[in-house]
Amino acid sequence: MATTRWKDTKTNNLNDAVNLLEATVPNDDATTGIRRVNWRINKVFTDSQEMVLFGHTYSYNLVRFSYDKITSYGVEDNIVPQNGFIIVYSSGAGVNYIIDKNSDAKLVLRKMLSYTGRSEIDDNAFKLESDFFLWLINRIYYSNNTIEIADGETPELELESIKGFSGDTEDSQTKVSASGESVMNIISTLSFFLESRRLKQIKVELKYKNHERIELILKSNTVEIDERSYRGDFEAEEADKRIAKLYLMGYVELLPVLIQEYQTDIENDSWNTDAYVRFMNNVSDQLKDMIQAKTNAINAGLPELNEAEVDDEEE
Repeated sequence: MATTRWKDTKTNNLNDAVNLLEATVPNDDATTGIRRVNWRINKVFTDSQEMVLFGHTYSYNLVRFSYDKITSYGVEDNIVPQNGFIIVYSSGAGVNYIIDKNSDAKLVLRKMLSYTGRSEIDDNAFKLESDFFLWLINRIYYSNNTIEIADGETPELELESIKGFSGDTEDSQTKVSASGESVMNIISTLSFFLESRRLKQIKVELKYKNHERIELILKSNTVEIDERSYRGDFEAEEADKRIAKLYLMGYVELLPVLIQEYQTDIENDSWNTDAYVRFMNNVSDQLKDMIQAKTNAINAGLPELNEAEVDDEEE
C-alpha cells in the first residue's frame, strides 16, 4: 500500500500523539455525502520501540485502524470497509506520521487526533518528479549503481535494477508501462524513453547494509515498499515490527540518500539536459542495433538473438 508522510505541528511528544490516535473517534453524523463510522483502533506495541538510523535514535509505535466508509445515494448506502496503519515516530524533535493512505490521509489523521484547528498537520512527503525517475534509470542503465555514504559506518547503497515504471508520452494520449525482471531489455521500454520525459511511477530494487533486496515503488508524493519481495535482517521480525522498520528505513535513510545523490549529480553536471540527450541517443542506438540484429537473424533463418548476443556481435 502506498504511504504518505505528515508532520504534527501541535503535539511534540510521541506518547501523547499515540494516546490521541488511540482515543475513540466519533462517528460522522452527516446524513448525506461520505460518512466514516464504526472506528476500531489498536496500538500494536505496548511500549514505544527504538531504532537507530544514521546514528540517531528514533522512537516509534504502530497503530492499526479500521472503519466503514459510507456513501449515501438516495435511499441506498454504499458501505466500503477501510483499514490501515500509522507509524508514529520521533527523534526527539517533533512527531511524524507515516500512513498507508494518500488522498484522504490528512482527513483521517485529523479525525483520529481530534484536531479541529488549522495547520496542525503539515504535508511532509518527498516531492519526486519525473526527472528523478529518469536519473535513476540512467544510473542503472550505465551501471553507475553504487552510492557511497560517507558517515564512517554505513556501507554503500547499491541500485540493483529497475523492476517497472509507468508514464505517458508528450502528447499525454499514449500511456506506457512495463514491469518484470527484463524490463530494461524490452524494445517497447527502450523506445518509450525516446518519446517521453513524463514518468509517474518507478519500482527500483536496492541493496543496503544487510538488506539484500528492498523494492521501492515511488510516485510523486507516495512511497511503497514491497514487503513480499524483501530479503534481509528484518525478515526475522514479526510482521508489524518489520513493516515499521522497513518504512522508517525507507523514509529516514534510503530516500534522503537517493535524493542527495540526485542533487549532487545535478550540481556537478553529471545529470543535466545534455546527459539526458546522450542517454536518449544511446538508447536509440541500442534499439537500432537490436532491431538490426534480429532482422539479420530472421533473414538468415536463425533463432532470434537476445541482447547479450547483440553485444557480442558488435564486438
